[in-house]
Amino acid sequence: MNGGYIMIDCTGLDLIKGSTPQTVNGLYNAVKRAMPINKPMYAINCIWGSGKLVTPIQCMAIDFDDYIICTASTLQIVVAPDDTVTINNLVGD
Repeated sequence: MNGGYIMIDCTGLDLIKGSTPQTVNGLYNAVKRAMPINKPMYAINCIWGSGKLVTPIQCMAIDFDDYIICTASTLQIVVAPDDTVTINNLVGD
């Protein structure tokens, strides 16, 4: 049996800021280190707007060398090596 999961602390990443860049110190390296472990990955400590806490979110991640894309439901979370994060809602407005 190969159980377990990885929790990635997003330290207040606001999921509704969309394409407005946010910085989450250490996020890129945390995701990069977690990927080869090959366990389910959960984003924790995300918020929705003005401080509404979001429950842990399961994400899949793909490393494109210049950035990592994490996808959760309809949100595509792009994490750059400088820890800049932008969020695209794949459903649109």
